[in-house]
This record gives sequence, structure tokens and C-alpha cells, in this order.
Amino acid sequence: MLKNLVCIMFLRPSGLYARLRGHDLFIWAFVLQFFRWQTTAITTVVALYQENSPMLLPVPFGIDPKSYRYFEIYAYGPYGMLIITLMATAIWWYGRGYAVTLHMTLKRTWTLIGLCFFGPWLPSLLIDSFLVKQGWGGPQVIIPWHISIVAIETLLLIVGLKTVFGISFNISVRLGVGGGALFLFLAGAAIR
Repeated sequence: MLKNLVCIMFLRPSGLYARLRGHDLFIWAFVLQFFRWQTTAITTVVALYQENSPMLLPVPFGIDPKSYRYFEIYAYGPYGMLIITLMATAIWWYGRGYAVTLHMTLKRTWTLIGLCFFGPWLPSLLIDSFLVKQGWGGPQVIIPWHISIVAIETLLLIVGLKTVFGISFNISVRLGVGGGALFLFLAGAAIR
């Protein structure tokens, strides 16, 4: 089931949206998001710590950057799950009145976001690790790269909101772009 789900995410997103309308995929979305954030923590964030890569943004409150990055290894996973939960809550709260074809619940919204924000991340994991190991893990490379990944994830979310819930294109764009912006803001607020 998991293999089929991942293949559908990459090769035929419309098939994923059709499955979301008829199946409860919350557990899969949760597991994939947990995997995303924990894997990033133990690969990319550990490599950033070991390589002493430059911070993407300044560390707040005068905290020692090396200590902050070490703390990130442990906090990255739970914080990432919090980001997805806050995004799902915001999109559900503002979008629930616009759903036409399927009742929009927080669980279904979380599932949609969890799946849309997983597929494009997979190649990002490999490329991030490569960039850090090559010494190219600085802000001038990583920030544009990650913004492009979030843009793809946001596009999948926009199409998903329209396809799964029947939300109009204009509202789906507003919700999707708002969700992507919230993702970037929350990630930028703590992840260095």
C-alpha cells in the first residue's frame, strides 16, 4: 500500500486525490510526515552540525550557533509535525465553508497536506545531503532550493483542495499559497 501511495504521488497525483476522497489515509500521511521530519533531522541537520555549515538565518537571542544547531537535531521532528498541524488547522478553518464535493474535516485536511508535502521532499533529502557534504549548504543555495520545493508542494495542495473538496480554483489558490507561506514562516522562525 505504501509503495503504491508513493508511486501515485509522483506519477499520477490525480489518482492520489481520488483515493483521498474514498479512503482514510490519515495514518499513512502521519507516518510519511513523521518519516520526513525525523529523517531530515538525522541526516541533513546532523550533517549541518558536523560540517559547521553557515546558518540560514541568524540565531535569535544571542544563543551559541553550535548549541542551537545541536538542539535542532532533537527538536526538528516534533517542530515539523507542529508546522504541518498548524497549516492543516489554518487551511481547514478558513476553507471548510467553501468545500462542495466532500465535507472538509481537520483530519482530511491534515491528510491532504501531509501527502502533498511529502512527495517533493524525497529528492530534496538526497540533494540536501549532497549539498551539505560538498560545502554548498549555505543560505545562497539552500534557501532558493527549499523555496522551490515548497512551491511544488503548494501547487499540489492547490490542486488537491480543488479536486478533493471541490473548492473553487481562486479560493484553493488563496488557501494553498497561504498554507505555503505559513510553512515558510514557521520553518524560518526556528529552523536554521
